[in-house]
Amino acid sequence: MSGGIRKGAGAPKKAPALKKQPVSLKLPKWLIEWMDTRPESRAVLIENSLRETHKITPPPKTIP
Repeated sequence: MSGGIRKGAGAPKKAPALKKQPVSLKLPKWLIEWMDTRPESRAVLIENSLRETHKITPPPKTIP
């Protein structure tokens, strides 16, 4: 059996506040070049930096 709709297939549902949404922004070339040398994605680097710098935590992962 492969493909198609089946029980337990697919990613688990996320709380609406945890769903990712595309955002377009401009960054200096030197910063983009540095981020591209890192193993993490740009999105992960930015998210982790914001969490650490501003001491913020995401909401719980439970679905209401």
